Amino acid sequence: MIPLIFGSENKARCIEELKKLRPYVVFRKVTKPAAVLIPLCIVRNVPAIMFLRRSMRLRTHPGEIGFPGGKCDPHDDGDMIRTALRETQEEIGIDPESVDIWYQLPRMDGRSSLYPILGFCGHVTVPEDEATLTTFRNISAPLGSAERPHQLRLNVDEVSYAFFRSVDWLCDVNNLAHTDIRARSVYSFQSTEHRLRNSDPPKRDSLPHHFRYVLPAYGNLAHTGSPGPRIWGLTAIMTYRVLHCLIPHGGPYPPNLPMTKLLDPLITGRIANSDEL
Repeated sequence: MIPLIFGSENKARCIEELKKLRPYVVFRKVTKPAAVLIPLCIVRNVPAIMFLRRSMRLRTHPGEIGFPGGKCDPHDDGDMIRTALRETQEEIGIDPESVDIWYQLPRMDGRSSLYPILGFCGHVTVPEDEATLTTFRNISAPLGSAERPHQLRLNVDEVSYAFFRSVDWLCDVNNLAHTDIRARSVYSFQSTEHRLRNSDPPKRDSLPHHFRYVLPAYGNLAHTGSPGPRIWGLTAIMTYRVLHCLIPHGGPYPPNLPMTKLLDPLITGRIANSDEL
């Protein structure tokens, strides 16, 4: 049985919300386009999202947390969904035909033009000794429907491990933080992480450099005991935007929370002025 959050009615509502999102622009000059699959799945009948830790063998972004995906291949003919599914199959062995594609989100221009693809991958079985929806390393797990099961096979040259975070876990404010990114600093780069407390919003004039924007981060928070690994960067932005559209009745977080207001530009429009970088 598919949980209501992944059911057809909420899927249709979620897609309508996703259509309202605008592209996210950080850098104007970007490299070759790339695409990732944001894998919605069910673990022990619990709605969840799958994340990967990139292999330390990779030349670019080794060890970082992300979603399966990669750069567009000439054989993809510019089809970002095909790119995401091809890369997902190469990295974790998911059959492209078994993925129910929900929607192609607006592009995110970072160091590359990234196209997030939201898709439902069905059921995933993890070992019984995994007490929480956290991590499994280099194992095979059946994934998909009962009628069309297939195996999750990690490509160890590209993926160190996969882990899951339940939708409820991602919506818990105790697992959410934010990073205040500032530019034109006396240092080449500086980020300030603030605890999620009503009494401790970031002060835009508190540091001797200009305020830029605020980004979400999930997990690995000492002050709440939230476990790692840390989900941050573009992966956290994609997660935040998807949750805002996936969760009905105004999104996953209280609207009166100061951090919710700070992160609102992620939903309402472009947040970075690329000309200032």
